[in-house]
Amino acid sequence: MIDSLVVLGENLFGPSLSVSDCLFTSAQLGIGGVVAAPARGRDYVLPAANDRLAADADGMPGVARLARVDPLQGTAALSELRRCLDELHCSGVFLNPDEEVFAVQDAEAVVRVAADAGVPVVVVAGVPHRSEPLQILDLAARVPEARLILTSGGQINIAGLSMVDAWAALTAAPNISVLSNGEYRQDFLERIPRELGAERLLFASFAPYYEQPFEAARIRNIGYSARDLDAVCHDNARRAFALTFG
Repeated sequence: MIDSLVVLGENLFGPSLSVSDCLFTSAQLGIGGVVAAPARGRDYVLPAANDRLAADADGMPGVARLARVDPLQGTAALSELRRCLDELHCSGVFLNPDEEVFAVQDAEAVVRVAADAGVPVVVVAGVPHRSEPLQILDLAARVPEARLILTSGGQINIAGLSMVDAWAALTAAPNISVLSNGEYRQDFLERIPRELGAERLLFASFAPYYEQPFEAARIRNIGYSARDLDAVCHDNARRAFALTFG
């Protein structure tokens, strides 16, 4: 398995998880690699967080990294993303409209840079008024060449009609995929491969915000075919993030 999203490092907004602890737990669970975004530390500076994760993960097999930028920083965010791609060899970009406090449409310029570079954009989804599914659908329509990968099935679980909106976004925009973390409606996770194709869903724990053992068990207990299970658990991540492991 490949865990398509973990958040590592000192975390101002929640529990902290180190690279070594994450890899130890992953190995115990049969997870052979992770795609990691940096947590926002107490210094509140994202370029420093990108550098810390790069240093902590240096030489660690099975760790791909996402650049974390704040679209509200304007051209500085674009420069930081390019630096992370060119110098730190990141495999994509991580946007957190909740902790960085921006509306997802404000990230259009960042998403365009990522699309031009051929890397995916992982978006924390389901944040009220900031990254709701139909807001993300609007962004996907503005930049149809971008690959958007949304946390939590595209919405926060038990959010009423937000699940309907998430399905509408998935069906309307082929450039949107979702992560499995936090999606307690197993029927929703089962429906995606059946009706849209297994390539639209990637296994992720989004640890430490969610429990990695529970999230791994969730996806392993779904009644997928062997082919679809391989796609969801590792093949899709390998393709999306151009991974050399897994």
